[in-house]
Amino acid sequence: MELKAYQVRALDALRTFLASAAVKPHHRAYGDAVEVGQPGAFAAAYRPLSGLAGTPYCCLRLPTGGGKTLLGAHAVGVARDAYLDRRFPLVLWLTPSATIARQTVDALKKPGHPYRHALADAFGGAVRVYEVDERRQIRPQDLTDAAAVIVATVQSFRVSNVADRNVYREDEELEPHFAAVPPSAGLAVHTEGSRAGKPVASFANLLKLHRPLMIVDEAHNFTSTLSGETIGRIAPAAVIEFTATPVRSNVIVSATAAELKAADMIKLPIHLSQHVSWQQAVHHAVMQRAWLERIAASDAGRIRPIALYQAQPARAGAEATVDVLRVYLIEDQQIPPTSIAVATGDQRELDGIDLFDPACTIEHVITVDALKEGWDCSFAYVFCSLASIRSPGSVEQLLGRVLRMPFATRRASEELNRAYAHVSELNFFEAAEGLKDRLTAMGFDERTALAAIVEQPAEFDYEHGFVLEHRAQLPPLVVQQRPDQTSWSPDMIAAVRMVEDAAGSVTIAFEPTAPDEVLRSLATALASSEAPSLAAVEAFIEQRRANSSPAERGEIIQVPQLVLDRDGQLELIYPETLVDLGGWDLRQVDTSLPGFEVTERPDTFELDLDGDHITYRSIAAPLELALDDSTSWDAAALSRWLDRTTKQQDVPQPVYLEYCRRVCEWLLEEQGIPLATLVRGKYALRRAVMARVRQLRDAAGHRGAQLLLDGVTPVTMQIVSFTFSKAGYDPRTPYAGPWLPQKHLFGQIGDLRHGGEEWHCAVAIDRHPKVRHWVRNVDRTPWSYWLPTSTDRFYPDFVVGLEDGRTLVVEY
Repeated sequence: MELKAYQVRALDALRTFLASAAVKPHHRAYGDAVEVGQPGAFAAAYRPLSGLAGTPYCCLRLPTGGGKTLLGAHAVGVARDAYLDRRFPLVLWLTPSATIARQTVDALKKPGHPYRHALADAFGGAVRVYEVDERRQIRPQDLTDAAAVIVATVQSFRVSNVADRNVYREDEELEPHFAAVPPSAGLAVHTEGSRAGKPVASFANLLKLHRPLMIVDEAHNFTSTLSGETIGRIAPAAVIEFTATPVRSNVIVSATAAELKAADMIKLPIHLSQHVSWQQAVHHAVMQRAWLERIAASDAGRIRPIALYQAQPARAGAEATVDVLRVYLIEDQQIPPTSIAVATGDQRELDGIDLFDPACTIEHVITVDALKEGWDCSFAYVFCSLASIRSPGSVEQLLGRVLRMPFATRRASEELNRAYAHVSELNFFEAAEGLKDRLTAMGFDERTALAAIVEQPAEFDYEHGFVLEHRAQLPPLVVQQRPDQTSWSPDMIAAVRMVEDAAGSVTIAFEPTAPDEVLRSLATALASSEAPSLAAVEAFIEQRRANSSPAERGEIIQVPQLVLDRDGQLELIYPETLVDLGGWDLRQVDTSLPGFEVTERPDTFELDLDGDHITYRSIAAPLELALDDSTSWDAAALSRWLDRTTKQQDVPQPVYLEYCRRVCEWLLEEQGIPLATLVRGKYALRRAVMARVRQLRDAAGHRGAQLLLDGVTPVTMQIVSFTFSKAGYDPRTPYAGPWLPQKHLFGQIGDLRHGGEEWHCAVAIDRHPKVRHWVRNVDRTPWSYWLPTSTDRFYPDFVVGLEDGRTLVVEY
């Protein structure tokens, strides 16, 4: 499965953090990773794990639907190459529940599954996956000839009472792992009896012996469950967290909902309908699913839209329980029983059913909260909640089920790119505010959550069409008593119209063009259970601003890009183009490793490279040597190992293998380093080779750029393909300050800190009389403008369309 742009950025940030952590203090490594990952407001001072200051610790923040488990699988290979320095690492994969643990194990074991493929690709197929209950089956050899991934729940390791946790108990099945371990290995030992001083043959000790990579799924559960003492008993080599809502983690990358939407990972916006009764909510959910099914009939993806219902728990006073809802669907809505599945703690009618199977007939799924963990079916389009959407907990998890895009591919019919929600609440404002809170809990920032909610009329005609977009408006408000306007400003009075009916009720209509502050003041003055809340007014303002932006009105800004004229064909110049122009060819380069010196000590290898000092120490060295059998290695075997573990995407394999052979030859013959030393220090050597190749590639890029600047290579600037338009803009971290720009092309401004130097620059641009429209150019998104450099892409801060038709590009 090809990774999305934000997923590649996330892995690049992880690779940067771990590679830097091997040679720098971790707070500096964190700074390097933040430059790559761009976590925005989630960036903070680095905080090491309690009692484990030497363990690299980072977090990848991805909203629900962002592919956290897939990235976790890729992270194992990244960590091996960048930091662990062990051919086949041991991985402890922690999940918040047994349900998710089972789902993760099944996916990691299943041949052909994207998660399994990511692991197999990194380790040449040498991967074993275990549930924690299978730990007694693990033999010493299993940990030396393949990567081992052990999936467990966080609760398995809680240390509130060590005696009650099986992972800390002596287990005779694990004794072979400790046969040759000296008492000085730092493990928990027996304190009395004939085995006093010898390591306890426990699973926790086994983990500590091998210093596993720890991957933590849904890490916001982890921080309150596992203490520093617990982690210290496992002694992980590194800790990588994945979560939508980080609590106190070192966030190195943060993906936004806009990025997920741009990558076709989630359905947005969410069309929300509020209904006065649960029966009405269910009826319209059924109608909408049928409407989507008719549209999907012409879609190439063979999608079968599914409606997901959250029934009320069976307790006193509950009306819409699972049984009542099922009867209502069958008898009142005429749904065949074979099209309905119930998934609760007692009824598990989805077990063993493949909802993606074209022969599957299930179209309606009823649950309470049993689906909130470990269930994914991107065919779910309609969410109908008969419980209160204001209650935190299962709602956001269930809502996340309908946000996932089928096959992570945008559909030709726009109706199939969106999600639909029907709720039974007192009024739309209550429903919208509750939904906004749930989206925020799923990792959306508040402004994005507000903009993602689109009001859908409670009554509409599915048979003759359904309007997806409509002008944002505040519905009329009906109150029982005319409000006191004596303290209202003239603008507030002008922004409302009041009509009293025969029964004495007063209908208040709001002027849709009223200024933002006036509407906020009205929401405060009319505060009551009947009136629109301030959050609902903010949602209206956000939608109005988005709908009325210059881009929405069809305005665009076109920007010239750097192109290369090759035989009359214009070719967009990428950084890789400059490397090619500079004569990138490893067959012609010097094979020395300047600054590389390796000194062997017991279990220790040191390397000085580019001013960074690396020290390698590993208690797993005997295991590695037993596996690799260093006495049987020769220069050719070491060359093949370097080729396999440092392969370059832009160098043909035969060329790169020959380069690795020449490097080994230089080290052995010209530097006089013994082969056995190089084999035992091969991970230090690998890092040095990768750094040297990167250095040579950068030099080629500089040469290529100079050829362009000197006019040796024909180059021209033309408007070839890049346009800022309503087709897309990702603000990543939307500006949340009080300033309201008048000329920004889009309704939101990205990555701008109020009061900062770039903010002052933006204000000056916005005020300039010669400026027609401008864009804050957020870097590294699908809609960013960039120019090539010899090593990377350069993203200017602002792109400005002037009144006279010229384009101004600004780097502050």
